[in-house]
This record gives sequence, C-alpha cells and structure tokens, in this order.
Amino acid sequence: MYYRIIFIVIAVGITFGLTPSITAIEDPISVSTAKSIYYEDDIIVVFGKVTTTISELPITIQLFHEENLIAVAQVEIALDGTFATDFRAKGHFWSSDGTYIVRAFYTPEKIAEKTFQFFKKPSGGTSSLFPVDIPNSGSFDLGYSIIGGEVSDIILKQDHYSLLIEINADSNGNIVLKLPRENIESKKSDGNDETFIVLISKTGLDNDDFTEVQFEEIETGPDFRTVRIQFDEDDRWIKVIGTYVIPEFGTIATMILLIAVTTTIVMYKSKFSIKYN
Repeated sequence: MYYRIIFIVIAVGITFGLTPSITAIEDPISVSTAKSIYYEDDIIVVFGKVTTTISELPITIQLFHEENLIAVAQVEIALDGTFATDFRAKGHFWSSDGTYIVRAFYTPEKIAEKTFQFFKKPSGGTSSLFPVDIPNSGSFDLGYSIIGGEVSDIILKQDHYSLLIEINADSNGNIVLKLPRENIESKKSDGNDETFIVLISKTGLDNDDFTEVQFEEIETGPDFRTVRIQFDEDDRWIKVIGTYVIPEFGTIATMILLIAVTTTIVMYKSKFSIKYN
C-alpha cells in the first residue's frame, strides 16, 4: 500500500510536469501594411517582426500581383526584431487594379504574407456639391468627387443616422465624401471620433442586400470628416452610418421660427400692457 501511494504521487507529478502551460504563442514572423487600400502614387508602408533573428541577416520584402513580382527590398532588422520599409505605388508595374501580396521572407521556415487592395486613379471624374434635404428643416450641401460613375441622389436617413447615396457606376471607381460634422457624425461615448460604418448594395435597399466594406478616412478636421469609398461597376447604393445626425435649420425654417417667436413675444407684451394700463 505504501509503495502504491508513492507511485500515484510520482505519476501525478510527472503528469503535471508534462502538461504544457497555456500561453499565447507568438508567430515566428509577421508582416502587415499601414492601410488595407492604396491608390496610385501612395506610399505603401510595410512593417512586421521576427521573433528569433540571425545576426546581420536582413529580411526580404517582395510585392506581387497575380504572381508577378512588382517590387523587392532587403531590410535590416532592429535589435527587437522589428522591421519597416516603404514602396511608392507608381510606375508601369502598377498598371492594374486588384489584390496585391506583400511577402516577408527571412528563412525557408519563416515566411509571412499580407494582402492589400490597389486602385489606379482613372482620368476624369466629377467634383461638386449635392444639396441634401433635411426633413422639415431645409437642406445642406455635401461636397463630393466621384470617379467611375455619377451620383443620382443622396438622402439623409434621420432614423438610421445615415446617408444613402445612389450612384450610377459605369466602371470600378471611388467616391470621396466630405461629411460635415454638424449634419452627420460618429462619436464614442467619451466624445472622441468613432469610425463610420459603410455598406454597399448591388441589388436593393433591404438590410440583407447591403454588405459592409472597407474605406479610408483621408482627412479629419474640426468641421468635416472626408472619406473615400471604393465601388464596383455593378454597385448601386452606398450607405454611410454614424452615431447620430444633427439637422440644422435652413434659412426659411430659421425665418419662420424667428417670426413665430417674435409674434409670441409681442402677443404676451400686448396682454400684459392691456392688463396693467
């Protein structure tokens, strides 16, 4: 009995000793890009990390499109294993829209890949202001530019805190929207900017018809937030959703409100004047 107890204790100890600890295992190599969408003449920033390095061995960064090598660079690795470099998306190699691959090669056992979308800037395009109606409260002008199509309508959806943009696309392209903060905004509970949600539909306006897509916020200021949205040739509707919309009083609405308030004040003054005279 005594030896049996000793055997059980030893067996339990060995079992616990062999049980691996549950900890996060870091990838031996990682690579990423600063953005997921790039346009012609943009700077593509590539960065990553190698967990275990070999002294003075650089990492090779390659860019591919449809198995064609677009660019290559050898990059030194910092003491902490991190690396970074950049490429300019310009030249005859950058002639096609689509998915591009970043490949980081360190050793045959340490290879990582990351994809991004690239779009050329077609010639032409339209820039303008679109008057957006505010229900029962005038309108506001929304600045936009579009390449690859035209804007048919823009509707403010107050109950959904969103803008619905109808487009006629004749090719793949993009639209840039200059969103006035006083009319549509996206904020966190602490008052900081929240990311808008962008949805695109090809077929209809039901919720199931829309798919969330990536976009870029290319400029942020005190009065406006400017976003750039990529669309395909068969896309029809774009929905930009914030956390709230703020209808402003149009000129006519403001005048009506002012007249109503003034009339009310005059009426009350007249009543008090009659009562005490």
